[in-house]
Amino acid sequence: MKLELINDLKKKKEHQDSKWLFISLGFLNRRAHVFKLKNNNYILKKIKDEIKKFERRGHRTHWLKVDFIVSEIDTEFPELLDELTETRRNYVEYGISFDPNYSMAFLPEEVNANAFVRPVQGKDHQTLFVSEQNINTYLKKYKGYRGVYFHKKYANKNVKKFYTKGYLIEGEKVFSLISSGYMHGIRKITANQNKSEYRRLVTTATQYLSDQMDENGRYEYGKFPHFNKKIGFYNVLRHASTTYSLLEGLEYLNDKKGIRQAKQAIDYVLDNYLYINPQEKDTAYIYDDTNNINEIKLGQNGIALITLTKYMSMTGSDEYMDVARKLARGTIRMIGDGDTVHVLNYPDLTIKDEKRVIYYDGEAAFGLMRLYQIDEHPEWLEYVEILFDHFIKNDYWKYSDHWLSYCTYELTKVKPEEQYFVFGLKNVSKRLKYIYQRETTFPTFLEMLMAGYKMTRLMKEKGMQDVIGEHLDEEMFHKTIEKRVDYQRTGYFYPEVAMYFKNPGSVLGSFFIKHHGYRVRIDDVQHYISGYIQYLNHYDK
Repeated sequence: MKLELINDLKKKKEHQDSKWLFISLGFLNRRAHVFKLKNNNYILKKIKDEIKKFERRGHRTHWLKVDFIVSEIDTEFPELLDELTETRRNYVEYGISFDPNYSMAFLPEEVNANAFVRPVQGKDHQTLFVSEQNINTYLKKYKGYRGVYFHKKYANKNVKKFYTKGYLIEGEKVFSLISSGYMHGIRKITANQNKSEYRRLVTTATQYLSDQMDENGRYEYGKFPHFNKKIGFYNVLRHASTTYSLLEGLEYLNDKKGIRQAKQAIDYVLDNYLYINPQEKDTAYIYDDTNNINEIKLGQNGIALITLTKYMSMTGSDEYMDVARKLARGTIRMIGDGDTVHVLNYPDLTIKDEKRVIYYDGEAAFGLMRLYQIDEHPEWLEYVEILFDHFIKNDYWKYSDHWLSYCTYELTKVKPEEQYFVFGLKNVSKRLKYIYQRETTFPTFLEMLMAGYKMTRLMKEKGMQDVIGEHLDEEMFHKTIEKRVDYQRTGYFYPEVAMYFKNPGSVLGSFFIKHHGYRVRIDDVQHYISGYIQYLNHYDK
């Protein structure tokens, strides 16, 4: 690592007046070591001493982050507590110092990655509090602090909020980090770098999903990386949908070996969760018995069809055609006249829930649509249209469902009827302002927007520009796509983000949902991959 680069950063005009700076040493197997230094000529020696100290303990420094303090705000401590609990979870973007000389101070990354602000247990996960326990655990274990922190000590005192400009040094490269807003702390990229950067994100995240699969085809479901806690649950629907996106990623990367491995994830579902109705042996369902829930979800059948047809279309195989047709018939049984049944009991096929998750309907429609495209059995298309009659009549566009956006585009390629095009436009247009301004990454939004984008290209090919103009603000549409595709990087575990968590190497290169405790779940990673691939393959500004 070329530490001399720090001297170049110090010489920058905007940092010459910075009295203090923070150094974070990043490792693969433990949280970053963060310490403050006076901005003088002895910095490099002190940093080298710290690096050697941790090497002796078995921790090799992979990255070094430098943060220059650029501004400070004095604030009363009670006001700070209120502000922290009123800020969206894990979205604190300023550091905190409890004294003028930064003897006890935390970067915003330390505040967020150590869950200093967390939900009140047993409540709605929206009510937050500042955890003295988490602060003390971090101080004792990672700062060598011998005292005890408690809020009352600062009740009548002022503390500092401070803002920084950061840089990450990796090998001989320096990455300038964004210094303000919700993208604070992640690397800047230029307009001519963005597509290559998005390709890199797809590459690492696809590899991450592949690495989560065991020899039987089952995934490690996910974790909460604050304290490296595994999620003790499983969901067959999400297993299947993750496999769909894994296949997308492997196809994009032309990874033949990876595709063969991903087939194990398909076979895992069919070997363990396929139920063929003994009364109708041409009809099948995917069930889930996790924690003895013993149920069949409409969405499970739909997603299974999406995944099976994706594998067959990209490999030219018809290996799963028989089982796909059986699953399609099971799906049709649950669709009925279009007012679907969402959940059946397994194995007696009685109704468990008439309605549960509205997205099951879009998943079922898209699954049948995908099967029709490779099988061309008219019954599959007939039931897609039955569903769309129901969707249009009941204004399903208001749910901003990415699966419906995918399906609408595919349907209009086969049935280019204005009613379907208008439905698809409404699906993407009615919440554009909300999507543009959304502070969480919400990766399914990009998937939905990109499916809508492909549909507008099809409409233009058919001379339907007037219909587009009537229902969609195209300028805002493009601005929203471009905003979301870059903003989603705030949900990526760059080294400059991952290094502050308990086990950085276990999440590096994956994606997360920040306001859900930086949750890394296989289906979270799935949606980011799919959206980025759609953008990379199809978006042309």
